[in-house]
Amino acid sequence: MLTEPLANALIDTSLTVLILAALVITCAAMTPPRPPRGPHR
Repeated sequence: MLTEPLANALIDTSLTVLILAALVITCAAMTPPRPPRGPHR
């Protein structure tokens, strides 16, 4: 069996990775596709 601190660290890291992935996916889905040639002025 895993020790308590190690299991807690694994759960925390997995949760943070899942939350970051969800944020990146939602941001990519919400932002409209950029035009191929768009000089920002």
